[in-house]
Amino acid sequence: MNFQSVLDYSSKSVLCIWFAMLAFAAGAQDEGQTRIDILQADAILRDQSQPDVQRLIGAVVLGFGEARLSCDSALRFKDGRFRAMSNVQLKDGNRIVWAESMLLDPVQETAIAESNEKGDVRLKSDVGEIRATRVEYDLDTKWVRFPLGGNMQEGDRTATFNRGLFKVDESMLQLGGEVRIEDADWTVDSDSLHWDEKDNRLFFHGASHVIEQTGGLELQCFYGEFDQITESGWFTSEDSLAAETARVRQDDVWLEADWLEIPSDSLQPMVANGRVEIRDTSNVWKVWGSQAKRLDVGSGDFVVTVDGGSTQKARYLDASSVDTLWLVSDTIEIQKEWTRLWPEVHLIQGQAAAECEVLIWDASTEQIELIGNPLTWLEGWLLKADSMTWQLADNQPKKLSARGRSGLVFDLDSACMQQISGRNLEAFFVDGELHFVEVKGNAETVYFDSEKPNPCEAYNKSVSSAMRIDFDAGEIRDIVLLQKPEGVWSSVRGEAPQLAGMSWMALPEIIQDAYERDLNDFRKAN
Repeated sequence: MNFQSVLDYSSKSVLCIWFAMLAFAAGAQDEGQTRIDILQADAILRDQSQPDVQRLIGAVVLGFGEARLSCDSALRFKDGRFRAMSNVQLKDGNRIVWAESMLLDPVQETAIAESNEKGDVRLKSDVGEIRATRVEYDLDTKWVRFPLGGNMQEGDRTATFNRGLFKVDESMLQLGGEVRIEDADWTVDSDSLHWDEKDNRLFFHGASHVIEQTGGLELQCFYGEFDQITESGWFTSEDSLAAETARVRQDDVWLEADWLEIPSDSLQPMVANGRVEIRDTSNVWKVWGSQAKRLDVGSGDFVVTVDGGSTQKARYLDASSVDTLWLVSDTIEIQKEWTRLWPEVHLIQGQAAAECEVLIWDASTEQIELIGNPLTWLEGWLLKADSMTWQLADNQPKKLSARGRSGLVFDLDSACMQQISGRNLEAFFVDGELHFVEVKGNAETVYFDSEKPNPCEAYNKSVSSAMRIDFDAGEIRDIVLLQKPEGVWSSVRGEAPQLAGMSWMALPEIIQDAYERDLNDFRKAN
């Protein structure tokens, strides 16, 4: 029997059918439900064993507002719901859902489709096509839920997820559970994210990893927002106590922090706050502190500034040479050719150490300037001056120039010390070891014979306009007075003599301990 044949019944039969249909509609309206219209069907049948159910057969079309559902057959229940079966297609605006079974509920204003042995449910929209085992379509809010996950395809872009929500009017996909998005430019893995497909923006709400297919850019975070077009956004760890920080890698350099911001405008700095660490991918060097900024100064060059905080200073560690270099200060500023540290700077490399107020390291000339009450400890000697310049060769000292009230001190024991002073001083090195020292202007020495059982019982005091001191393994081998020399050996009576300004000062233990702790941590991490 088809729908047209119903019209050929006697008036009594026709009235019975229509009264039955009106009884269903009236029941729905009494309960305040939205009506689903039967727009087309070849036949409408009733089963006497199921008086509360009608069966629609052949080319069925149902209307729900602007949405249209077509199928091969459908069951209509007394409460107004419809179960569409076989070749089901729901059209709503520019969206189409295909399924083998779909429940249309006028009360909830939803269409729920489930897959069967014939295939998955498919949703086609502006964001592409999504296949899923279950789709829950809200016809009022235009929200589409995928409670059992799904797979999306749009051109060369694919996405897989364990659960999802598509907010149609916002072009927003909210995905969770082992999310992966891939296209020609990016691969994204996340526990939970919101994807603004229209504007190519990602909002992270769980552990996430993004990598550019070229390998040039990579990021990891827990919360964040990423603009794929401008490669900008903000990223954070789960909280300040979490083991994992947010991380961004550009080429061969990692930047890690509790909070990171990458600006879309290259004139604005990249900013990092909390547990900041910058390091190379080979783990040869790193810089760390509490805050950092990176500013583009043009031509592909950057200025990076790292600041310490209330509990720790800024630090730099470089293990590229035989002796690991360690630097610490309140602030470290790094450019392509030079590095500047200030104030309260400390340096340790191998057996050498230094402190000053400002340190400037010029990589192009391999020079290190120490400014502001600098001190240098080298092979047991303490070097003092108003300012110092180290000349390096292959990261080893080649020459040290000290200017203004210069001097060398070696602590023999608590009673006496070797002393060399003058206006200016130059120290020369061979294979990184002190070879000889030239003192110019008001040169003076107080020398004790360290080989005697009691070295502090006698000393030689020499005065000259200039002198040269030769060293061997850190010990004075010879002193040569070059101009207007005067010298005499004397016995110590009372306290041992001390040249003006030539007092001994050991490297602070707190600095040595911090260096050893950082070095051990660095080695463990690698």
